[in-house]
Amino acid sequence: MEYRITDKRPLYQGFFRLDACRVEHDRFDGGRLRIVRENLERGDAVAILLYDRERDLVLLIEQFRIGPAVRHDEAWLLEIVAGMVDAGEDIETCARRECLEEAGYEPRELTPLGSYYASPGGSSERIHLLLGEVDAGRRQHNGGGLEHEHEDIRTLWISRREALTWVKNGKIHSAAPMLALMLAFGPLSEPVG
Repeated sequence: MEYRITDKRPLYQGFFRLDACRVEHDRFDGGRLRIVRENLERGDAVAILLYDRERDLVLLIEQFRIGPAVRHDEAWLLEIVAGMVDAGEDIETCARRECLEEAGYEPRELTPLGSYYASPGGSSERIHLLLGEVDAGRRQHNGGGLEHEHEDIRTLWISRREALTWVKNGKIHSAAPMLALMLAFGPLSEPVG
């Protein structure tokens, strides 16, 4: 199967970029399909589940999110540390930077858990999930995010078991923390300890 992007036209450029893309691609029945699709360009992101192995605790963050707010859902979500990969920055450097900015911890070890497309029908964003091992008692600074990025982040240490329960009962309902917790500690994970 083959495809070709025949034209890409910018529709909007702000915090994100939106492009209109003309695409031709093979059909499963042997024909060709010509379509126009909008793509929200965000770039790659990292999401890091911070874990204190000795205490068997995970760190969640809580912050306001516009997506649920415009749906009149609970706008403060329980998530994990995450951020956009800057141009020329590698995944690990970005992960360490975001951990310090948002949570005040620098992981001593980062383990890749996988990557996924956040919403492939309309966005090219790929999120890289990592497990970051830290000592909950050795915070470098307060975290909370960056003021110039208008971040207002609260951190919360909870037991690994409770975090998995919160995934199951819907208290955590954002993809990155759900996937990270399941990949790190769920039935398909390698034993952590």
